[in-house]
Amino acid sequence: MSSELRFNVADRRLEYRGSKKPVRMDAHEIVEFNNRHRTVLGNYKINLEEWQITTLDDRINGRSNLGALRNRQVRESAILAAALAAFAVGLHGFGSLKKYPKEQQNNDLINQLKRANDRTAAQVMAEVLQITTEMMPVGEEVVIESAITEGVRVKPGKEAGGNPTISVGSVFGKDEHRAQYGISLDSSVAMLSMGNDVIDGTGKSVKGQHSSFTALFVTESGVKRHLPDVYVQRWMGSKYFKEFNPREGTILDAAKVIADSYGLPSIDKLSAYFLDRDRHYIAMDALNANGVATPFDKDGDLFPCIVMGEEDIVFPDNRPLYSMIGEIGGSAEWAVGVLPLVWRGGQALGMLTSQSSLTRKDLSPEEMWKERFHYTEEEYMSIQDARFEQKPYFTIKDIIEDPFAGGISAFGAISDNYFYPPLKGVNADRDHEIVNVHIMVVNSLGILEHWDMAFKCNEGIDHTVALMMSPKEQLANLSGMALERKIGEILANKKLRKRFRLFFNNEYYPALIPVRDKMVLLREAMDTLIERGALNETDRIIAESVCRQAPEWFMNSE
Repeated sequence: MSSELRFNVADRRLEYRGSKKPVRMDAHEIVEFNNRHRTVLGNYKINLEEWQITTLDDRINGRSNLGALRNRQVRESAILAAALAAFAVGLHGFGSLKKYPKEQQNNDLINQLKRANDRTAAQVMAEVLQITTEMMPVGEEVVIESAITEGVRVKPGKEAGGNPTISVGSVFGKDEHRAQYGISLDSSVAMLSMGNDVIDGTGKSVKGQHSSFTALFVTESGVKRHLPDVYVQRWMGSKYFKEFNPREGTILDAAKVIADSYGLPSIDKLSAYFLDRDRHYIAMDALNANGVATPFDKDGDLFPCIVMGEEDIVFPDNRPLYSMIGEIGGSAEWAVGVLPLVWRGGQALGMLTSQSSLTRKDLSPEEMWKERFHYTEEEYMSIQDARFEQKPYFTIKDIIEDPFAGGISAFGAISDNYFYPPLKGVNADRDHEIVNVHIMVVNSLGILEHWDMAFKCNEGIDHTVALMMSPKEQLANLSGMALERKIGEILANKKLRKRFRLFFNNEYYPALIPVRDKMVLLREAMDTLIERGALNETDRIIAESVCRQAPEWFMNSE
């Protein structure tokens, strides 16, 4: 459905009409960057060749300093993790569905390819963070714990869940710090938290479509509530507004609050972004009837948070992308997008919804909207476990202990971005062995930047891409003793063993209990994952082989 007020962002694209120009980093700054990150870059046989930064918004919020993220190596490692994960997927997996005949392009194949891209992004993102934390000198050491992630939840009829990701509980740091994590760490070791969506728009990444990207934040703050990986209804804008209970008003009441925060004379000046889903049609109808534009997209609802309210980024009718009003999407996307939005001076509310109701095929859009808070007993238990029952809505302050603690967020463009057009997708110049990656960066001071980085592949692009591939690709098409031997060869190599450990955590986390630097394998959980199609019998064989050949990774589960 399309109209003057309801349209696909691909049909009426946002434009950047600002005058900000990129600042090119000089040779000295590039040499320093390569030196700071020489171990990470050396891992993939690359170095930074060119680098420019466009500062889109330099207004400082006055509520934060960078804290432990004042350390440039730590701060830039988050940006590098997003950039190189995008690099890997952009050259190995982007548009992979197009390689198959139309008659083979079914949901099973799409999900298989999506898992492959998630696996690649998670591998590289994890490697960058682990290598960086391992190399920090005494006095500057950090430990990073993953506290918020996407990809866990089952999407009935669409996805089996348990997608490869950097799971909640993953810890990056030196061996001795991971062994003591949760018991005692020296006060000189900074403890950081991260949230991630290894790819937002994974479906787009396999179909070769716009606006797919990698996403993460790292903050000095702890995370005080676990945010279940379920659907969250959200209300947000780039200007602060007082908290309100969305259950006590209408969608138009919420629109009025957000319009007032921008100083708009009426809600008919607003725009509110939505995913194109049946569950949103009632809200979109109500907003359209009152003059609110509702641009939509087929996949992905994280990036609008990053550019929301930027006056120089506008639709053809000159409206900026102002808000989300009642849109429903993933909880990790909410958190990973909202923290930088709040750093920029914005505000967001979220409310956990009933995923079981929203994924039913027998409900009309009207029924789905009415049933969105009709939780099952299991869903309500998860809400109680997360301690949300006394407050039906939440803000980032209810999730993050100190939202304005030192932090950095980064979003690496896999494909051309339609929400901020200068953010181009990964591009390879094979004549000169150069790969160009664009990253949007927001720090806890509130500064919004566009980084444009060109990496030289010293032994060729194909060699670099091969170094980025998940270890699971080396196991493809192997079985029996050949599979067992290959796993043994990998585990016998110190460098490959570290890569494999990261893969194992990212892949099999739904059946693993992390216990500091060890884990417990839940074999019955593995059975369940295989039954619902998230894993297969080969995965069971891989897991059991690793248990035999690397017993020191595991704790006795008896």
